[in-house]
Amino acid sequence: MKRRWPVLALTTLGAYGAYRKYKDMTRLVKPTWPEVRHAGEVEQARTDNLPKPISKWLEVSGAVGREQVMGVYVKQEGWMKTKPDQEEWSESTAEQYSFVDPPSFYWKARMKVDGLFVTGSDSFRDGRAGMRIRFAGLVPINRAIPDGKLDESALQRFLMEMAWLPGLVFSPYVRFLNSNERSVEAEMTYNGSTANVTFEFDETGRMKRARAMRYKEVGEDAKRLPCIAEVHEWQTVDGIEIPRRIDITWIIDGQAFTWYKFTVEAAKFNPRVPDAW
Repeated sequence: MKRRWPVLALTTLGAYGAYRKYKDMTRLVKPTWPEVRHAGEVEQARTDNLPKPISKWLEVSGAVGREQVMGVYVKQEGWMKTKPDQEEWSESTAEQYSFVDPPSFYWKARMKVDGLFVTGSDSFRDGRAGMRIRFAGLVPINRAIPDGKLDESALQRFLMEMAWLPGLVFSPYVRFLNSNERSVEAEMTYNGSTANVTFEFDETGRMKRARAMRYKEVGEDAKRLPCIAEVHEWQTVDGIEIPRRIDITWIIDGQAFTWYKFTVEAAKFNPRVPDAW
């Protein structure tokens, strides 16, 4: 029995070392969130130099004349599919905080898969993305490995969600490129990554759709695929209209795969993140 103790100790030490190395190679971005940086009222004059569709959207949504939205909290009720051939939808609940300065978001969700609960988080801060999935909320079954493609995809997502963050149009990291009466391309460069998103507007000036070429996967073989966020309903929060019902769709081999559809059940502008987060 005495001879087994050194072997057991070495085995335990080796396992612990491997675990620490695994943690060092992977990452989960869950930072200490800053206070919202208030930026005053959005004056009409500030919108004059913006592309016409963006300026009209700010006016139609009610953002002009109100405090600039520099942060938002949303609570989502939704349905997910993890692969195109999945027949049934999995119900999910999610919460998210997003901020204009510094550009960041943290999303956490809970869904039921085959009768069992799975929790996940997706985050972006300091130009870095983080992702984690836990089985039954306890055992980690996936962590994101550092990858520039993941960072870029997270930045694409952040920019695509401008409809919740009108203040993002004034960010020094965002510039607007090609535009016409009903669409505009936005480019955002931050901490080594660049995202390009085309926003489309309906006849009333509402932001109807966001399109981007995003990485769905990571690794050497990963390729950018069309990703579309489409708004089907709107709601007004503190006088500003934001999306309420949204579908997120990937185009894979020419086929549309809607993997996430959700409604925003609650929202709050310029929130303070609870310490529990």
